[in-house]
Amino acid sequence: KTALSTNFKDFEDSIQYLTALKIDNIEAIITRNIKDFRFSSIPVFSPEVYINSKLT
Repeated sequence: KTALSTNFKDFEDSIQYLTALKIDNIEAIITRNIKDFRFSSIPVFSPEVYINSKLT
């Protein structure tokens, strides 16, 4: 129910985001679909950007 009432256009993205919110100390959401997470309170990165940030 909650997943249907979010600002996310995509139901699956909404479920992923709501699940991430329940994880303590989550660092980021990694997705190829960054544009759909513009309302996220959790940092969102593409896989490439996230991996590169960890390598430097």
